[in-house]
Amino acid sequence: MASVTIVMRTYERPVLLARAIASVQNQSFSDWELIIVNNGGNPAEVEAVVSVARTTTGTSKITVLHLPERVGMEEASNQGLRATSSEYFAIHDDDDSWRPTFLETAVRTFTEHHDAAAVLMGVTRVHETFKGGKVWPEFHEKFPLDDSRLTYERLIGGNTFPPIAALFRRSILDAVGYFDSSLPVLGDWEFNLRAVRHGGFVFFPERLANYHTRTPESDRAAGNSITVGEDLHLRVKKELQARWDSEMEPHGVSKGQYSRDVEAEVAIAEAKLQAEIAEAQRAQSQRSTIRRLAGAVRDPKRAIRAAVHQVRVLAKRR
Repeated sequence: MASVTIVMRTYERPVLLARAIASVQNQSFSDWELIIVNNGGNPAEVEAVVSVARTTTGTSKITVLHLPERVGMEEASNQGLRATSSEYFAIHDDDDSWRPTFLETAVRTFTEHHDAAAVLMGVTRVHETFKGGKVWPEFHEKFPLDDSRLTYERLIGGNTFPPIAALFRRSILDAVGYFDSSLPVLGDWEFNLRAVRHGGFVFFPERLANYHTRTPESDRAAGNSITVGEDLHLRVKKELQARWDSEMEPHGVSKGQYSRDVEAEVAIAEAKLQAEIAEAQRAQSQRSTIRRLAGAVRDPKRAIRAAVHQVRVLAKRR
């Protein structure tokens, strides 16, 4: 029995699937098993990718479950988990990736935090374009994640991290149950709320997880479920909050209302933060302009030469 089970859901994205499998194979931690759940897609396409991967890793570390018809993401995760046993598990979507030391670092962190339900790594968000079977990065940025975003009091307002960031202790499934297969999306958010109340989440700040999202110019079939299905996420979130209206929190407010209140508070705080960032950027731009003007005053000939050069460059582009 491997100590880490990795469940990878996929549906007719062989190029992205190959990259995701490679990110598992490149782990410095080797005691893992990969369960690929082909969620109603073409079995031949998946087997073609997996057969190549097995030449590197071997047949025993990679198992494929071919589902005859497509089911929800959470049911696909549950089927993969129920087919395995391990001390830890991760949900690794077929379009995301890990840095090579992700599992090694997460497992080591668990040994230092015996009561933790999950270990979370820092995340880089990679914006990429996928067209005609080819994918390439456009730019990347730090995904906002820290200890303060991993408490029940913050998570109740909305999910704060993608699945690729987390490694869970498997015993949490016995304590709080599996993913809610009735949910078409946001099953990870609902599960995270149950899990964090039971054991708490530990954050390791090094960015060892890559959360990939496609640009609007990408082929729609390759889209990320959040960026493509934004309306569905909003609808399901409201449905969950309505479901929670019958559950009371210890402080006397329903879980549904608590979720709405925190969601509103977070929206206000993030809008304020974005305004502060924009103001800082404007101030930085103004300082840069002042420095350029000061340089022109000190050396007017140099400023004129620079302006003439810029005019010539623009003329050549026409």
